[in-house]
Amino acid sequence: MIIAVKEILLQMLAVGSAVFLFSNIVERSGDDSLHSVRLTWRGYSPILVLSSAFSIVICWILSIYSAITLEIQMSLVAMVIGVLYIGAARGVLLLVLETIMYLMLGSGSGVVDFLVHSGVLLYPAAALCSSMFLQSSLRKKRLITGLLILLSAILTMLAAGLRMRLHNLDTATWWVILFIVGAAIVAGSYSIQAIERIMERKQLNQQMLNLSNRVITEAEKLRQIMNVAPMMITSIDADGQITAINENALQILRRSIPDITRETALNINLLRLDSDKVTSGLQRTIEIIRRLPEEQHIHSELMRLDYGTFYISIAPIHQLPDHRLTGTVIIAQDITEVERLRNELSHVEQLSLVGKMAASITHEIRNPMAVVRGFLQLMREKSPSSLDHYYLIVMDELDRANSIINDFLSLAQNRIVEKQLYNLHSIIEELLPLLWADANLRGQSITFIPGQNVPRLDLNSKEIKQLILNLARNGMEAMEDKGELIIETEATASEVIMRIRDTGPGIPQEKLDKLFEPFYTTKSKGTGLGLSLCLSIVERHQGRIVVDSVEGEGTTFSVIFSHSFGSKEAESEEPV
Repeated sequence: MIIAVKEILLQMLAVGSAVFLFSNIVERSGDDSLHSVRLTWRGYSPILVLSSAFSIVICWILSIYSAITLEIQMSLVAMVIGVLYIGAARGVLLLVLETIMYLMLGSGSGVVDFLVHSGVLLYPAAALCSSMFLQSSLRKKRLITGLLILLSAILTMLAAGLRMRLHNLDTATWWVILFIVGAAIVAGSYSIQAIERIMERKQLNQQMLNLSNRVITEAEKLRQIMNVAPMMITSIDADGQITAINENALQILRRSIPDITRETALNINLLRLDSDKVTSGLQRTIEIIRRLPEEQHIHSELMRLDYGTFYISIAPIHQLPDHRLTGTVIIAQDITEVERLRNELSHVEQLSLVGKMAASITHEIRNPMAVVRGFLQLMREKSPSSLDHYYLIVMDELDRANSIINDFLSLAQNRIVEKQLYNLHSIIEELLPLLWADANLRGQSITFIPGQNVPRLDLNSKEIKQLILNLARNGMEAMEDKGELIIETEATASEVIMRIRDTGPGIPQEKLDKLFEPFYTTKSKGTGLGLSLCLSIVERHQGRIVVDSVEGEGTTFSVIFSHSFGSKEAESEEPV
């Protein structure tokens, strides 16, 4: 009896050897694939085939050296476990191995013994249960395994009964048989539980590895986001030690600690910095952080410092679920430029209001000026002719003042002008007689060079005439006798260009930048509104002005109109 128990325990160890081998290979293989419903061949299946095959061979070898006449052999337990896990198709490998081992080492004879001990009868049942087995809980898996082992025992006893051996067995032998069946069920149940625990542990390890990699990835992503964020971000722990800091925050911290780097910053405790050696902004921030445990809310503050204006938010970091304070995050945004723009906008609004008031007042001035001019005209008619010269001077100055008022009002009124399709050449040609007359009085000449294929454009003819007159007269006033003013046009694929070029002394480079500023002039009697008015007209036509000037050679004003603001009708017109 003792020898039988020893043999049974050896067979149980042989079955357990599959678990031992499976565990070692899985832990060392690094194969992280795991079944969801059924194991894949690239997952644990090869390892299970190898482990079960090893256990089958060990069970058969141990059965050869059995010291009792009763055959004790549990290789079918290893085969059943393997087939349940890897399925019918791959389980054929284990069936073939079991058959070979029986033919080589089995002691039975006859077809019945072959069918029972080679696993041929048991294999279909295990194969049919495989799918259900893989989808079951651990308890059901152990139950299915136990039932299949019990089926194997029943088949073995039926085979023995057919050979008429059962009636010759004594009571002790029957107890040994029952012990063998129980031991086989225990070995199978233990093996199933151990394999499930190994795979579950491997799955948990893989999940932990994936989670760890995800945490590392998210931490790196957060670090990159912090570095590209247009603000200063710093986090500290509950003791004040810096745990994270971005490049913008480092730049500010270097005002207090010049040689600081990201690596050295992580070794700094903000709350222990010497208040005499830090900037006023950092000192104020430290004071707020020290009060946070008492306040327990987000603190926001606008700090105006010597080196800029900052909007700072300091918030506590709590650990769930007990909301214990574990740190603080400091976010500061440099709003110096925003403050400057806000102040400029306020200044612009004030100037706009002053401009509107000035335009209104200027408009009202024209009425009394018209009355004054009218009475001057009457006084001139009733005065001696010797005073005509003085009347003309006063009236010319009144006309000049009225012209300044008109220019100022045109510049101040950002009105929407009505446009129609016009040929730019036609507008220029209407003005040429007036310009030629003016040029003749000055001893100058004007040349018009019309371009080819210039399309019609949406223009306000009155404003374009004013634009051309202003630019042309500026050019003539800049030239001496014998000077030449050239007006030319050119059409490109997307633009129409009108150039007005003079042969005057040119404009110094330092004056070009201020050329279009209101009230800026280089002429003794100029108002400084002419070019500003020209720019306003061109901008209302969605165009632009480019000035090229060479001292000693002359100046060219290029007015560029885009085709994009012209209508489709303009594109369909015949170019001129």
